[in-house]
Amino acid sequence: MDPIVRNQLVQGAQRYFLEFLENFRQPNPDGGLETDLYYIEQAKTMIREGKRTLYVKVDHLEQIDNKTVSFEPADLRSVIETKYMMVRDALNAAVPQLLAKIEDPELQKEIEKVREKEELKFTAAFYNLPLYSGIRDMRAEKLGRLMTICGTITRMTEVKPELLVGTFECNECGREVSGVQQQFKVTMPAVCPARNCGNRTNWTLKPDSRTTRWGDWQRIRLQENENEVPAGSMPRSIDVIVRDECCDRCKPGDKVLITGSLIVVPDVPTMMSPAELKQQVRRSLKTRSDSAYGSTEGVRGLSGLGNRDLTYKLAFFGTFVDENSDWGSRGLGAGENVRSDDKVFLSQADKERFQQISDHVGSGGKRDCFDILARCIAPAIQGHLEVKKGILLMLIGGTPKRTDEGIKLRGDINVCILGDPATAKSALLKWTSTFLPRAVFASGKTSSAAGLTATVVKDADLENEKVIEPGALMLSDNGICCIDEFELMDKKDQVAIHEAMEQQTITLSKAGIQATLNARASILASCLPKNTYYQPTQPLHKNCDLSPPIMSRFDLMFVIQDIHDETNDNRVAEHILALHRRREEDLAQNLSQRDLQRYIRLARTFKPKITPEAHAKLVTCYKKLREDRTYTRGSSGVTVRQLESLIRLSEAISRVYLDDKVRVEYVIEAFELQWNSLRRTEKENIDLNPEVGEDEPLPEAERPAADDLAAAAARRRQRKMKITFDEYQRVGQMLAKYLAQQEQLGVEVTEEDLWAWYMESVEDQIQTEAQLAEHHYQVELIINRLIDKDRVIVVARTSEDPTRPERRTLVKHPNFPIGEIIAAAPAERGGRR
Repeated sequence: MDPIVRNQLVQGAQRYFLEFLENFRQPNPDGGLETDLYYIEQAKTMIREGKRTLYVKVDHLEQIDNKTVSFEPADLRSVIETKYMMVRDALNAAVPQLLAKIEDPELQKEIEKVREKEELKFTAAFYNLPLYSGIRDMRAEKLGRLMTICGTITRMTEVKPELLVGTFECNECGREVSGVQQQFKVTMPAVCPARNCGNRTNWTLKPDSRTTRWGDWQRIRLQENENEVPAGSMPRSIDVIVRDECCDRCKPGDKVLITGSLIVVPDVPTMMSPAELKQQVRRSLKTRSDSAYGSTEGVRGLSGLGNRDLTYKLAFFGTFVDENSDWGSRGLGAGENVRSDDKVFLSQADKERFQQISDHVGSGGKRDCFDILARCIAPAIQGHLEVKKGILLMLIGGTPKRTDEGIKLRGDINVCILGDPATAKSALLKWTSTFLPRAVFASGKTSSAAGLTATVVKDADLENEKVIEPGALMLSDNGICCIDEFELMDKKDQVAIHEAMEQQTITLSKAGIQATLNARASILASCLPKNTYYQPTQPLHKNCDLSPPIMSRFDLMFVIQDIHDETNDNRVAEHILALHRRREEDLAQNLSQRDLQRYIRLARTFKPKITPEAHAKLVTCYKKLREDRTYTRGSSGVTVRQLESLIRLSEAISRVYLDDKVRVEYVIEAFELQWNSLRRTEKENIDLNPEVGEDEPLPEAERPAADDLAAAAARRRQRKMKITFDEYQRVGQMLAKYLAQQEQLGVEVTEEDLWAWYMESVEDQIQTEAQLAEHHYQVELIINRLIDKDRVIVVARTSEDPTRPERRTLVKHPNFPIGEIIAAAPAERGGRR
């Protein structure tokens, strides 16, 4: 471009941009304009807060009223977007000009006070571009244009000083030359301006000179997201250079949107990874040996040219970094970081709508907010409501605490899903990893201890100094680490994450580095049973190929079985067909994904406290878990970690209901979820034998004869009865459903009536009198167990005849829903009998 045209373009851009900043007013919802000048107010706030960057929304460049400016807004936007690097300095120079025109004496005094201490440098950062570019699309034709890229941060350097404008002293004549601009490399004056000197190489930098300007900079390694990598290709990366206030705005593992421009920088070995550096040296040596062998031959293609002559590479100069952006996952909808500790700002309408969801009362007269939100978890997956509840509680989490001794008590909830093949385990993990910006998906088979925690590598940027390379758990700090096929990890690798799961730290001691790193992440793991399919007759620890220490660190362990059920199979088939036919109305959910994220962020702002009543209930529930030794996770049984898990789950449920107190009903709900996750896995044969004490010896005169003793022994052997878990469930559901139907009709049912109805239902299976007696005795024992242990049936009125206890009136327990798996009574049914 001609220098004269270039200067006119730069000066015009600066003048029109300053005019835009002086006159822009933001449109209001009524169609008019706000009274305040938007960017003048932002500039005042910038000075008061000690900032140096003015943030300009690109859409505002065309929203300004044409009558208030002397230029065409679309032309200014076009110049900024297409010639950004050319006019960048001019745009930055417009910011101090804007500050000088603000008629505010206090503001001007504050600026003068700061200018006395240091030389002020202001920048204008643009954001909210409508289009974005992929890392794979970066080409030389896009150099200097304003654009937006997105990806995942994999590595960051520490913040370093950068020479922006240098002042040099000529070592030949002592003349100082100031105002030497540095463009991403050390740039010295071309020639000494002193007469009769002519020095071109012998210069000394004056770092303490007032005209020498330094700034902070940081290099970020940005990798393209997995959903935009073409089939059969490897993810590509690009170096991003950020300055000043953009430094340390994000962390490795963040999915970010970066606005800036594509630039060219020297391809020096200090900007390469160790593997790239070794490859560079190897190729250079090969090139030198080839040239020495045949020095008279010409260059044979690009491979013969050698990498030493290709001394430049593409990089991205970032002026704005947005770490909480919808673009972070390129259409996957991983918007807000719901586990962020930052304050959440909601409109009054959103607050009222979320409070209505929290207070919603279902058909049973109970608040069903928990169920409503759980159904919004992975809506493309049919069923598994209990597992979705666990994932929802994991997203919300409990309240982290710190003891007086400084010991941290984690608030994050760990969940393990143990299930048969094709039960949507991996789909649940994938949905969770895309729901959060700070979530990492890993596979147990291809992950090592170093890959999950951290390792030590040599960094070429620091002259091969050893640095810590973060693993999956560090990258998911304040997020969730999803580990699929957890059982395929080597045992030594599983042991490496013990500390990260409980203490939420990673202690590294290798290569002369001793460090303790944060790994404040929840772990969502999935694994297959030992024999591929879950064996209901075996306890949990015999089905799961995990060690007791690992199992005890999971707050919830869910078992998903592929049970053949006609009704459920029909629902699943209809749901999958609706997915493939893209029938959105069949998959409608109560909340959108963005609303669910905002609700969870709102819920995480609550810090619930345990009430005295809830404290007593927690103790009772923990004692019940400890007393029932039949249903344990392994050889170690229920440990004190399950009590801590119960506390975390109760706090998370309190947050679900937007309550700042942990109440008794929340403890009961948490206990039922934990109890069912433990109990439903233990599907051994049901022992129906009545708990009868040892017989007392009879007096000599009353002892029966030998024949009578044989008959009594035969009757005793007959009374020892066991049935399968599935058979017990089938009969129990039949009896509970019949009682519910008769109760709706207003008909009282005695135990005798229930016997008679059941015997009529199974009369086709009875052929002999012995079978009749066996079925009668079996249903008698089942009814007694449903009353005494499982609390599915309640005695409404006892028999008036003490000699005929079977005439008592029975009803279904009001808190037992038909279709729920029958297990030992949870706290709620047990307490209301």
